[in-house]
Order: sequence, then C-alpha cells, then structure tokens
Amino acid sequence: MKKAGLLAILFLLMAGQCRKRSYDNPYLHPGSFRIALDLRLPAYSSLQYPGNAIYVNQGGILGVFVYNNGNNYLAFEAADPNHKPEECDAMTLDGTQARCRCDGNVYTLTDGHLVSGSGDYPMLPYNTSLDGNILYIYH
Repeated sequence: MKKAGLLAILFLLMAGQCRKRSYDNPYLHPGSFRIALDLRLPAYSSLQYPGNAIYVNQGGILGVFVYNNGNNYLAFEAADPNHKPEECDAMTLDGTQARCRCDGNVYTLTDGHLVSGSGDYPMLPYNTSLDGNILYIYH
C-alpha cells in the first residue's frame, strides 16, 4: 500500500513537470500583467461576437491577441514564439490568424498552434476571465 501511494505521488510530480515544460520557451519571458477590456467600448465591441479577434497594444511583451471562440475568450502573446522579440515587431492580425512579418510564420488564434512556417513553439497563452462586460487578461 505504501508503494502504491509513493508511486502515485511520483507520477503526479512528474506529470506536473511535464505540463510546466510544455510552456517553457527560451524566447518569451513576459512579466506579470493584468489588463481590463470593457467590451462595451467601440475598440473592443467586436469581441462580443464569436469568431472575432483583436490586437491589444498593452500587456504581454509585444501586446496581446484576443479571440472569441464562441464559448470563451482566448488570449495569446503577440510576439512570435519562435524567435527573440527584439528581432521583430509584433505579429499582425489576419482574421483568426497571427502572421510574423519577419519569417512568415502563421499561427491560428483558435489554439495558438503554428499552421505555416517553421518553429518548435506554439503561441504563448494568457489567462482570461469575464466579469459582466469586463474581460480581464492576465499573466
């Protein structure tokens, strides 16, 4: 019985380390931030509708992309996760995709994965929470 408990604890520790490593990225190191978007304001009102995305030039390293997937809001770092932010400006928004002007990498805002180009890392996700009409994005 003690062996089973020890194995269970060991498994949980290893699983936690694997999950932690999945977001390790040698290029992106954002500090803590918290931004609030009032979805009633014209700059953010398009986010009230599923399938829409915007770029917010605050928070994160080079800003944040925010996407309404119909069930919740997703937020991702606007810096290409596959090179240093100093090497290029923020990616550009093209519908529900983010495009890097430097190397042509294209990522989907539906889950942050690379859909065209090369690299080992998906987009860096940020936390979101909705309180009434205020969308909070934080890290």
